[in-house]
Amino acid sequence: MQQDLIRHLDEAVTEVFGVMLNLSCTAEPEQVAAANPLDRPPYFNASVLFSGRLQGRCCLQFDEQTATKLTSNLMGISGCEISRDLCADTAGELCNMIAGCWKKRHPQDLAASLLSCPIVTQGQCQHGIDNNREDVTLLNHLDGHRLTLRLAFNYSNSPNQTHKRVRGNPRTPSSSIP
Repeated sequence: MQQDLIRHLDEAVTEVFGVMLNLSCTAEPEQVAAANPLDRPPYFNASVLFSGRLQGRCCLQFDEQTATKLTSNLMGISGCEISRDLCADTAGELCNMIAGCWKKRHPQDLAASLLSCPIVTQGQCQHGIDNNREDVTLLNHLDGHRLTLRLAFNYSNSPNQTHKRVRGNPRTPSSSIP
């Protein structure tokens, strides 16, 4: 199971970075990734939450230099035109795309889980991520830059654990809909 999670996450990163950024992103072996965290504290931390039968979060972390490189490739603009706001938007967009690509590799009942809008902050991804049964972390190399990607989640056995969009709120449980 753990190897499938890692493989699916690596495939999602490869797909997003290849298609959207025209970049190759290589995951380090697990033992290397565990021993070598990011060189600098993450400047950008993007999170996307899963809700429904699949509950948890996807976190993408990288420093400001990596953010500038990714934003440049995504937007097609030079480094001098890149602001912190654009870098934050890029972090959120990439995290959302990776979470979606990873989710689509699951059976339909799990893939039906909803994704939140991305949340971008500074610092480490700490928000309840350690309370989940499954936890996968990848450390990736990207043209001399490094980034981490972490998935932590639970599978709910209850098919009633679904959410519906009501009045634009993707988090309203179906059991509370009149």
